[in-house]
Amino acid sequence: MSDELDHLIQVMRRQPRARLDGLEGRVWARIDAQRQPVGASALLTPLRAAAVVAALGIGMIGGNIASTSTASRPVEIAAFSVDASLAPSTLLDGR
Repeated sequence: MSDELDHLIQVMRRQPRARLDGLEGRVWARIDAQRQPVGASALLTPLRAAAVVAALGIGMIGGNIASTSTASRPVEIAAFSVDASLAPSTLLDGR
């Protein structure tokens, strides 16, 4: 498309008085003409929306399952607990 634009500018340059009246309207008309084939994408919008809703639902269900499986055992937050699973002594001892 840039080659065509360059050609049109060269043609305008050769004319003694370039006509600029209505240029903006012609530019927008060409832009609208090139945007028209996007109609196929509009038909897929409901499918895309359904895919997003499905992904969100699967993520929520998976997060809920993961949170309920770990919520059954209380999480220990004490720093000097004897049974801390990540204490260096526990990790080095090999329990």
